[in-house]
Amino acid sequence: MRLKWPAVSSLRQATQLHAQLIVTGALFHFPPTTHLLKCFTDFSEHSGHLSYALNFFFQIPDPSAFQWNTIIRACSRNNCPQESVHLFHQMRRKEVPPDAYTFQFLFKSCGLAGLAIEGQMVHGLLIRLFPESYAHVANSLVHMYIEFEWVDDAMRAFELIDQKDVVSWTTVIGGLVKFGSLDEARRLFDEMPTRNVVSWTTVIAGHAKAGRASEAVRLFKEMLSDNIAPDTVSMVAVLSACAQLRDVQLGKWVHQLVFEKRIGISSNLAVALIDMYAKGGDIKSAHQIFDSMAHKSIPAWNAIIDGYCKMGYIDVGHSLFERMDAPDIISFNSMITGYIQSSRLKEALLLFARLRVSGLQPDRFTLVGLLTACAGLGALSQGKILHAQIEEGFVKRDVFLGTALLDMYAKCGKMDQAMLVFDRLEERDAQTWTVIISGLATNGMGHVAIEHFCLMKDKGIKPNAVAYVSVLTACSHSGLLEEGRMFFDEMSTQYKITPEIEHYGCMVDLLGRLGHLEEAVELIENMPMEPNAVIWGSMLSACRLHKNTDLAEKATMHILELEPQEDAAYVQLYNIYVDNKRWADACKIRRLMEDRGVKKTAGYSSITIVGQVHKFIAGDQMHPEIMEIQTMIGEMTKRLKSAGYSPITEQISLEMDEEEKEQALFTHSEKMAIAFGIMKLPSNLPIHVIKNLRVCEDCHSAIKLISKIWNREIVVRDRSRFHHFRDANCSCNDFW
Repeated sequence: MRLKWPAVSSLRQATQLHAQLIVTGALFHFPPTTHLLKCFTDFSEHSGHLSYALNFFFQIPDPSAFQWNTIIRACSRNNCPQESVHLFHQMRRKEVPPDAYTFQFLFKSCGLAGLAIEGQMVHGLLIRLFPESYAHVANSLVHMYIEFEWVDDAMRAFELIDQKDVVSWTTVIGGLVKFGSLDEARRLFDEMPTRNVVSWTTVIAGHAKAGRASEAVRLFKEMLSDNIAPDTVSMVAVLSACAQLRDVQLGKWVHQLVFEKRIGISSNLAVALIDMYAKGGDIKSAHQIFDSMAHKSIPAWNAIIDGYCKMGYIDVGHSLFERMDAPDIISFNSMITGYIQSSRLKEALLLFARLRVSGLQPDRFTLVGLLTACAGLGALSQGKILHAQIEEGFVKRDVFLGTALLDMYAKCGKMDQAMLVFDRLEERDAQTWTVIISGLATNGMGHVAIEHFCLMKDKGIKPNAVAYVSVLTACSHSGLLEEGRMFFDEMSTQYKITPEIEHYGCMVDLLGRLGHLEEAVELIENMPMEPNAVIWGSMLSACRLHKNTDLAEKATMHILELEPQEDAAYVQLYNIYVDNKRWADACKIRRLMEDRGVKKTAGYSSITIVGQVHKFIAGDQMHPEIMEIQTMIGEMTKRLKSAGYSPITEQISLEMDEEEKEQALFTHSEKMAIAFGIMKLPSNLPIHVIKNLRVCEDCHSAIKLISKIWNREIVVRDRSRFHHFRDANCSCNDFW
């Protein structure tokens, strides 16, 4: 007759039973001891009072294998995996033979604790003691190796299982997905004899996470066709794919399925819906779901704030942000990114300062976003402040953050600082090398860029297509023809990289700059793809430089066929006609632009002062300090002429007299930005100006002299490269 033990519903009742067994002398009989041990371990999972269970266990004179397994499993489930392994060693010392279940608990503990060597030893012991018992421990063994990130070992363990159940399949597929072997995971998934909603969701979520959103949606539809009912997790996965695709109609179909399948809208599902609608451009529906949530979780707040910020409604996002009780780092990052994308760097930096005093720790995404903004705006002083905070150890430095930091310095024209950051990086990946090579190239240090490209290869890092664009750009900007030819040839012959249109563009630009126009045309004609407007634009610029009007007209014809509304080609050909005093043809181009409704892109220059971006257009009268700027320009004009400067007025419209032409040249946007920089920046700081178009010849000549007259370092970043002006010289050596 089997004894029926009293039901125990609390730890207190279990301790009372413990006392009763002590009084009756039945404590060390196997059945009551085992029952009581199980009670203590079960309650410890909920209360966390594992110590009581351990103390009770150690009072048992000769625990059985079942009792050892019970306490080992309890330690594993109570986040004490190392204690599980320690108990197993004690079990072995007491010569209690383990069974297959012992190993099942041990593999889980070794995986959780990251005890790789212990895990291998336990696996070896299993093979020696129970060579036929893989079916009992398969999932735990595979899971352990996946926790160690040893996918190959997990696969080998999986292959040894004779009867693989759906849990085994799903475990190994999940591991492959987790560590990026998505195609291998898909292969195994296709081989599965039986699939459940968990296995389907694993591959759907894996494809969505890997950016393969279309495949994720297709798999979801296949799951429905197989009559597998989706659950909340699978709905979240497919909505993530819809968000990536920005396909709000598809997302609405999934939303409708939620109601049809009577799936409860959990907090995670609501967040996924908000994110999908926001990224699909339906911010109204996103806000309706947000408002319908009885309890708005932090992720829900973040999703709606991020949605408004990404759509450009930064002030609405800010209003929601201010309503949050306790914004987290994601909330701050969304707002900071929103301000950056709206070119409101000063507000982004103020919010970062608020983050610093909030008690939250900024992460690398916060700093990378801000560094990227400083790089784009040329905000060197703010970038240096961020660098100082990185040095103080507020964020763990890694290759991702280090690369963003050196990119900021490179794009602010401070290659000396960029090189210091690069040299101090403990880890450099292909992206890091490409950034430094590109920075050297655009800053006019072509020879040094090539040296670093060769050094990268010597370090065993295989250059990719982007790296070759960078080194070919270096050759183009520095006029290194033979080197350019060599690299263009080696990328296909040595590294089997098929040249893309960007590589051909670099070669056309290089040949054109150096006057090899016929060779450039021949290269264009032999390209395996159709040349784009950028290719012909490089050709057109070369034609102006080398005064080849016939070829310029041909290049313009090709550009206008590809991009009839692009103003640059009209302007270039107009300037070429003006250079050659073909006034009638120049007037025809101007009339053609008017007839086609093509307007010349307004040139502008920007300069960042104390986190505030100041933008100038030619002849700007709207700046709040325009009177002071005009006074400074007057002073610049006077001192430039005293230094022998002569304005290049030949390229100015014929309708103006000579004095008006000179005045027009002196109100070019880059001169206004530099005048403002001289007014506002200390003399020890460089003046960093960003120009959306190519620097004109007159401004280039004037800025060289300004750098000497005011003894200032001036960096102008135009649409293709940097110009470093020092002591009446430019880093481009007048080759741009």
